Amino acid sequence: MNPVILKLKKKIKYRIDMSFLSNSYKDASRLSSQIISYGNKQFKVKELFNIKGSDIKNIIIQSSVDLMDNIGKELNNINITVYGNVGYSFGEQMLSGKLILYGNALDYAASGIKGGSIFIYGNSGDYTGGKTNHGNVGIVDGFLYVKGNVGNNSIERMRRGNVIIEGNIGDYACNDMLSGTIIIKGKIGKIFAEGMKRGTIFTKDKKAVKEYAKSNDAEYNF
Repeated sequence: MNPVILKLKKKIKYRIDMSFLSNSYKDASRLSSQIISYGNKQFKVKELFNIKGSDIKNIIIQSSVDLMDNIGKELNNINITVYGNVGYSFGEQMLSGKLILYGNALDYAASGIKGGSIFIYGNSGDYTGGKTNHGNVGIVDGFLYVKGNVGNNSIERMRRGNVIIEGNIGDYACNDMLSGTIIIKGKIGKIFAEGMKRGTIFTKDKKAVKEYAKSNDAEYNF
């Protein structure tokens, strides 16, 4: 079967909650007929998007824009590939499956994920891999890769899992880390790994150790 491909029919000016893609559909026609809100009105998905393909477990979004929020939220056993930028909460509280983004993400990407793999081939905003905007738990498990830079307050309260950041990471990163492994290849911001209890962080930026006092089994590697 061919993957389901979605592409906006026209330029949008209001935000769209894309979490409907994480629902379990019997076939692509059910997805096409799903009712979603846009502005102050309701539409069927097929009224806003051109849709083709039949494999609802493999979805491609073409020409995505940063008004499209919650792509992959609570995703379970579905693969989604996105070409373009995305809005808030990309992959928030994801359970399993794979999310691939060829573009940039706004705040709260990968926040509170519980499993699965997320690949962001661009930059990601504040609170990446951190707490959700309505909770107090960061990454519980899973894998996160970011090719570019990551914003402030990211990777907070990480419990398990693995994270790779190719670029720089902002201020207040990796705070209250409980376990897991993080690799940061770029520079780190201010107030790094405050309150860290356990886990392993690999970084090339040696200034981190000046701002951090080891506690319990936490470990730095340079």
